Amino acid sequence: MGKNRIAALLAFSALISPMAASAQALTADEILALLQAQREQLAAGLGAERTLEFVTESTPEATTEGGMALVTELPGDALAANTEGSLIPEEMVIDLTIFFEFDSALLKSESKSQVDALCSAIQANEAALMASTVESEEITHGAYQIIGHTDASGSVNYNLSLSQARADEVVRYMVRECGIDGNVLQAVGMGEGRLKDAGNPRADQNRRVEIQVVL
Repeated sequence: MGKNRIAALLAFSALISPMAASAQALTADEILALLQAQREQLAAGLGAERTLEFVTESTPEATTEGGMALVTELPGDALAANTEGSLIPEEMVIDLTIFFEFDSALLKSESKSQVDALCSAIQANEAALMASTVESEEITHGAYQIIGHTDASGSVNYNLSLSQARADEVVRYMVRECGIDGNVLQAVGMGEGRLKDAGNPRADQNRRVEIQVVL
């Protein structure tokens, strides 16, 4: 894809995604535009390498059948969580306002429309990818990380567990209610490892669900 196309998507994503502020509600079309911008940015090799995030005295060890992350206490600094792939520009970040029940991974009913919009965007993006590969007869699918973030309230271990459980719940909803292929979705719990507002660790905007394309 040419540089003009990438520049146009960058400009559009900057208009619809003022993510320097906070997570927000987006339409399916807005999410789709950001997904396409992310993919083209990464395909052009313009994304910075994603760095590992470190927090104090915990690390995810495994995941239970229910999706809750198991954590192990370790002395000193330990790897909390990381995602594969690359970091994308701030204006392309998809941070969605998705509410959960208090101290729970259960989606609130008012958040289901936002997850439905995400589903519609991914389905449209998958359809576009399929259409673009018809002539080449090489089937291309996207991959999408659903990344749960928390604020810094509570313990590091608890935040990791809760963020993983919430990311898992979003993925389960997308598979169960929207029919999204679970093989293209990756649930990641970051806990408080990558705060949106590091200067205010307990700020509301730190509690969010981030969506990122993975090549």
